[in-house]
Amino acid sequence: MNTIHTDFCPVCTNSNCSESIKCKDHLVSKDFFSVYQCPQCGFAFTQDFPAESEIGIYYDAPEYVSHTDSHKGIINTLYHQARKISLRSKVRFVQKCAAVKAGTLLDIGCGTGYFLDAMRHHKWIVTGIEKSEPTRKYAHEKFGLNIQDSEYLFEIPAKTKDTITLWHVLEHLEKLNETMANLHRILKDNGVLFIALPNKKSVDARYYQADWAAYDVPRHLWHFSPDDFEQFAAKHHFELVKIKGMPFDPFYISMLSEKNKGTFAGSLLGLIKGGWFFLRSLFNTRQSSSLIYILKKK
Repeated sequence: MNTIHTDFCPVCTNSNCSESIKCKDHLVSKDFFSVYQCPQCGFAFTQDFPAESEIGIYYDAPEYVSHTDSHKGIINTLYHQARKISLRSKVRFVQKCAAVKAGTLLDIGCGTGYFLDAMRHHKWIVTGIEKSEPTRKYAHEKFGLNIQDSEYLFEIPAKTKDTITLWHVLEHLEKLNETMANLHRILKDNGVLFIALPNKKSVDARYYQADWAAYDVPRHLWHFSPDDFEQFAAKHHFELVKIKGMPFDPFYISMLSEKNKGTFAGSLLGLIKGGWFFLRSLFNTRQSSSLIYILKKK
């Protein structure tokens, strides 16, 4: 299998990165992957991950719920219930923070299209990008949405989008710096960029360590915290204007993390621990399990 070896930190270009933790792919292969960390800026990345042309097999699991509407099992059922609530919250949040009340919106990694459909009902002109062809087909058949493949990002004319969203997507993209540069290129000068990411410095990440479900190797290639993400954003001429926690994520991630540990009644215990992690993050947003970063051009 072709793999990608990272010699330099993608954020600060430091060449002295080393293994900080080794994580198991609990979802598909059961193989172990090394997560390297940069001692200079703190950014972390999955080392020797499968190349984009071959990583698809690591997404081929019924439990990978972001590309399916399956409600089988308690985790899937709770995920979809939480998605309904968080969808309304995302729509309100984007409407509040965007520079315009309704304009052009691009959602990258749009999955089955629920967010795009909701924004379209608020008069936005929406376009999605989704790598998975079956998922694109599903979104088109269910909602009649305009969904493009991954390469479309690099074909979009400059300064044509009022708002761009990536909900837990950037950590999956092999072309990290190229993607961020293109987001800056296609966003209008007064546009707003929303990026949601797991937080490797969260309370639950520190508690679960290698079993933390949001490492999700090898599907998650890049592992951010607020400090190194702000440096990464500045590198691409973005200003970080706000950070918001995602309230459901500590519950969902804790349930999956307990499952990774093989805990008896892990879903119940994960809910309880997730509640504790959620309460801890109320006093410090930067300790939240996942964060939404709101960015504007400098």
